Amino acid sequence: MHIKAILVTASLALSTTAALAGVSTVTVKLVTPLAEPNKTVIALSTAWNCAGDTCVATLDRKSPAVRDCRQIARVVGPVASFTVGSKSLDAAGIQACNAPAS
Repeated sequence: MHIKAILVTASLALSTTAALAGVSTVTVKLVTPLAEPNKTVIALSTAWNCAGDTCVATLDRKSPAVRDCRQIARVVGPVASFTVGSKSLDAAGIQACNAPAS
């Protein structure tokens, strides 16, 4: 009986770890700081905490994507950098992020 409890506990721990594996901190640096020093904005169905020229949220992402960057840029303005975990959009990605949607 004791071994069964250990196996169930281990299984739950692995499931939780797998579920959180794709969750990353996403950091956006803005070209121009927001007018309000501290503000919460909604983009990508997530609350972003913004302070000055930086907005941060936790999203289920493994790497940065232009489409995600565009969503936050529509709300906060031009983006200087877009980072998911330790990976950032390159210069072409930032340019595409800030380009008007066609």
